[in-house]
Amino acid sequence: MNKEPLSKKELEQLCVQEGIILERHDPINNSTFYLPNLQKIGIMIREFDFIVEGASRGKAINEISKIERFLHKHDKDPNLQNEILATNYSQASIFLESKKDLISDKKSENWSYIFTKYFSLEDIYLYFHKEEGASSFFRKFRIFKEMMDIQYHIKLMDYLQSQIELFIPLDEEREIPFRVDSLEFTIYLFQKMGLLDTMKEKMKEHYYVNGAKLLTTMLGKPTSAWKSINNILWDMDHNPAESVLAEEPYKDKLREILFHYKIDLR
Repeated sequence: MNKEPLSKKELEQLCVQEGIILERHDPINNSTFYLPNLQKIGIMIREFDFIVEGASRGKAINEISKIERFLHKHDKDPNLQNEILATNYSQASIFLESKKDLISDKKSENWSYIFTKYFSLEDIYLYFHKEEGASSFFRKFRIFKEMMDIQYHIKLMDYLQSQIELFIPLDEEREIPFRVDSLEFTIYLFQKMGLLDTMKEKMKEHYYVNGAKLLTTMLGKPTSAWKSINNILWDMDHNPAESVLAEEPYKDKLREILFHYKIDLR
């Protein structure tokens, strides 16, 4: 027989009784509000992290073994070895860049509060009364897959960085093999490396105009170039599907640059 679902008030009272949340009173508004008990949430986070670590390690070991087999199989073809390392490196770096906000949240002092936002109060209550393993419980939630994927890519990136040192000769590292003549690709590269985000944050107003003019100065372009740069910046933010961000050749060139210069976009 199915149990009747608890009302919000009943759930709150049960969580208060068990110390999962703390009841507080606001004398100004004469209202009651609730805060997560961070000691309790800490228990939940530690178990979550342990399971994420195990899942990501297993996935990383499998992928690294696959790459190792490929490198061994093609040990007579260094160009092919470099290609597979470069492809994996750029994909991992770009993925971690796409998750930089969540990575930053995980490192912040407020992570315990942020963590609770991924679960309803009922979810948290059920965690402390779960009738299944913690692994099965957490795998139902989007945050588990996201954190597992992040940890997997971090482990993969660490491995790839060590391989790069082995596969790129020292004298080649000192060369500058890439010449970037395209204004569009230069702006694309700045965006992927986070330089444009920094500019946008520092420029309190008129980012597109002032940013375009600053880039014109930095790149040593003719004064008239600022209008073209302004259009590129605007399209990247407002029409990405038609902007330089959608250019497939740029993605290939970015992969090569990330790999050669050991750029980590985390």
